[in-house]
Amino acid sequence: MKPVIGIVSCGCMNHRQFVPQTYIQAIERSGGIPVILPCTQNTEAYESYKNQCDGFLFCGGDDVTPLLFGEELLTKRGSTDLRTDQFHLSLMKYLLTLRLPILAICRGMQILNIALEGTIYQDLSLRWPASLNHMQLSSDRSDPCHKITVLKDSMLFNIYNKNEAVNSFHHQCIRILGKDLKPSAMASDGIIEAVESELLPFVVGVQWHPECMIESSASAQELFYVFIEKSKKAKNLQYISIKPGTQ
Repeated sequence: MKPVIGIVSCGCMNHRQFVPQTYIQAIERSGGIPVILPCTQNTEAYESYKNQCDGFLFCGGDDVTPLLFGEELLTKRGSTDLRTDQFHLSLMKYLLTLRLPILAICRGMQILNIALEGTIYQDLSLRWPASLNHMQLSSDRSDPCHKITVLKDSMLFNIYNKNEAVNSFHHQCIRILGKDLKPSAMASDGIIEAVESELLPFVVGVQWHPECMIESSASAQELFYVFIEKSKKAKNLQYISIKPGTQ
């Protein structure tokens, strides 16, 4: 049976919630059943999301309200939506207690980091030393922009080549790494390009957009295949591997 993947709504625009088609197609192409989870202020919905879904995908989107990671606004770039931010952080914290697979992309990786008490740079211009331009200018979102170095002893090392070119659409990045996260890929300027949980079976964040590169990158496709496969088995493995008092 195909696993159900909850794709968390990216945010709101003109009183409409949205998820780009590329995320939906990536899940379908990789063998999953996509279900869009709307932003809601009703936390009682979280248990329903848990019961419906075998894994969760957090997508890219706007910036995160700086007050939510202990800062005031320092840049003119980007836009924020406090309600969406609060929902994403609240849902992420809840889902991390379930030990179900999570794939977090771009903003999603930053939400993961903040949910685990990490911080981000509000803009790459605030970081020293100088950074690459991580907001690529190409007309096609599948075009590669810069290279990453994938670190050994990471889940990503079994999926991506040690040095591989990825696309890039972000002007923020991780500053202080969240609790129980470790880097799994870096850019040449030292920016953390991917993270994973040291404690949970499959919680992976990537700063690039693999959903846009599935047709041009075997590694991007493999990342989604692994995510779907982990989601397919996750709920059964919970009953086998978790002993009382070990969560």
